[in-house]
Amino acid sequence: MQEGFTENQLEDMELFGPVGCDKCNGGYKGRIGIYEVVPITDSISHIIMDNGNTIELADMARQQGFNDLRASALMKVSLGLTSLAEINRIT
Repeated sequence: MQEGFTENQLEDMELFGPVGCDKCNGGYKGRIGIYEVVPITDSISHIIMDNGNTIELADMARQQGFNDLRASALMKVSLGLTSLAEINRIT
């Protein structure tokens, strides 16, 4: 939970780390994107039009159920697509 996972996510989670081989880069082969996507809803549009700040936008996005960058990264850890060490390095 300290890293940002919920108790439900931790119940059956198996964490993976990079292993490394002669075809990968330090344990990771290829690339996987970690990104934050926020569709412009009416509420978010109003904040933008009213010259709102990033905190207001982030709060509204969270209220509307959109994942932030950290939550998106944690989801990829829980799917075994990357390691906790890697997302801690980038988020």
